[in-house]
Amino acid sequence: MVQLDIHDIESEREMEKDIGCENGEQIDCRLPIQNTRFERGETNDQTRILGTSLDISSAFHHLIVQTKSQSYLAFEFQNNYYIYMARQFGTKHSPIYFATAKEQKMQQIRIKTEIRIINYVDDILLHHQNKEYLRNITQKVVVTLKYFGFTMNTEKIQTGLNQTVIFLGWEWNLANATVKTNKKKHLLLLHNLYNMRRWIKSGTEIKVKQSAKLIQKINYLRLYFQEASLLLNIMDHQKAQVAKLRGCNTIMIMNKTAIPDINWWIAKLRANIPAQLIQIPPQMTMTTDAAPSEWGSTLEKEPEMIAMAHGTWNKRQA
Repeated sequence: MVQLDIHDIESEREMEKDIGCENGEQIDCRLPIQNTRFERGETNDQTRILGTSLDISSAFHHLIVQTKSQSYLAFEFQNNYYIYMARQFGTKHSPIYFATAKEQKMQQIRIKTEIRIINYVDDILLHHQNKEYLRNITQKVVVTLKYFGFTMNTEKIQTGLNQTVIFLGWEWNLANATVKTNKKKHLLLLHNLYNMRRWIKSGTEIKVKQSAKLIQKINYLRLYFQEASLLLNIMDHQKAQVAKLRGCNTIMIMNKTAIPDINWWIAKLRANIPAQLIQIPPQMTMTTDAAPSEWGSTLEKEPEMIAMAHGTWNKRQA
């Protein structure tokens, strides 16, 4: 068993790493938080929640190349022929493949342990109320990931008593299972939105890459606002049109039709109301269908409680 130097930071509230997707051409920051699990439990001491942050310093992983595909990855060098038996996938150029490969291991860890796990690409956050149990499980998780070829930065492994932690730029309340933007990212996003609104109102020329960078940062809030993508369509469409006609290294003037969306974002960020992470099961399910001449609807509350309605369109509705 590998003995790790896990630092206690019960006086610190902030986890170390704050990840943002700066380069939108290489990394899709819309990757979901992998299997975030929260359960409500009745305990006598809800404030005593321990958290351990893990950091993968070398985030490259090899994925096996299927035999029938190896011939397509062959090459010649100095009169020798080589084929790829496995390919590297890292967080920088292939974050989706990397997250998919790592999630298979994390899923097995979840099955065999009783701890909360939040993981996003190369960052992992473990939670449990028993400090000794969390310490032992942390060692096993690190050993398991090392066995599969991941390099862990043991110097950055930290555990502390936290009810509220900062992880991936979000402020997670573990007792209430809520999340909101932390103060640093919150103020930075507001600053960027105020600048963009001022430039649009004054007709100031901005770089296409500058608008793409802001859109990428706002897209990061999809965990917080489910309608994030819909309220980026106007800016994203204008940016895409200019980039298609003149390239990404040119300048543009954003149309004022984007101002209402920016105002919506500013209002939401200023309120910074925590979002609930516990998914409430639906009480009813409604299914609708329509055809040129008829329509139908089914309302299901329980398997034995089903209400159905159907009819034909009248001339006014048609």
